[in-house]
Amino acid sequence: RWRFIEETARRWALVYGFHEIRVPIFEVTALFARSIGASTDIVEKEMYTFQDRDGTSLTLRPEGTAGTVRAYIEHNRAADPLPQKYFYTGPMFRHERPQAGRLRQFHQFGVESFGTADPRADVEVIALLWRLLSDLKLPSLTLEINNLGYAADREAYRPHLVAYLKQREETFCGNCRRRIDANPLRVLDCKVPECRAATEAAPRLADCLSEQARAHFASVLGELEAIGIPYSLNHRLVRGLDYYCLTTFEVTSTSLGAQNAVGAGGRYDALVETLGGPVTP
Repeated sequence: RWRFIEETARRWALVYGFHEIRVPIFEVTALFARSIGASTDIVEKEMYTFQDRDGTSLTLRPEGTAGTVRAYIEHNRAADPLPQKYFYTGPMFRHERPQAGRLRQFHQFGVESFGTADPRADVEVIALLWRLLSDLKLPSLTLEINNLGYAADREAYRPHLVAYLKQREETFCGNCRRRIDANPLRVLDCKVPECRAATEAAPRLADCLSEQARAHFASVLGELEAIGIPYSLNHRLVRGLDYYCLTTFEVTSTSLGAQNAVGAGGRYDALVETLGGPVTP
């Protein structure tokens, strides 16, 4: 089964023009704190971190994007023609609370597309995921999609959301109360029923988006419709990683119970620059 899934993923990645990259199992801890976000659940609670003999803090990789971006910068791949497209597969590690569908060593297949701001790059990655999962005959697939806008859009939205959340602070779980100041968008993604009910009437990020962000997202949706990939809009879909902007997406399967996400991702135009590389969408 493992081999069948991995070979199917590799075959589809090659069809879409992605090339394999192999990144280390562990990296310097600061890489993940800077890329994923210091106030995210992954960095705060879920990473396996240890001291090297020289005192350097190292972390078992919790995801593949940060290591791929680090390799892209370190090996000066920006000097080569763009766009560049990579895929990887292998074990990732998170100190999850043991439950069905959540393993502390889990296996992930991922792709990274560097160097084009064109909305069709978003569509290409989503289409690759959709066709891969469909080829594996996963039942009852649903693609949920959202527009996170640019960093400036989220900054404009943040005070409206925080003001709303603070008025209802007592109704939220401890995790969400802590997030109100540190990472308020993540409150919208909380799965606790009381928290979801309390944010039902919260201001929408969609009302604070720039025309440029709206146009990008409209192109993505139009292209998905053109190639026949069905989707549903989900304004709560903010994902657990700080580096996303504009398009974010998640594919779920209704036959898996509570932990039903089978694939997800999004655009991260500022991440290469954040980690010290050149501006690279």
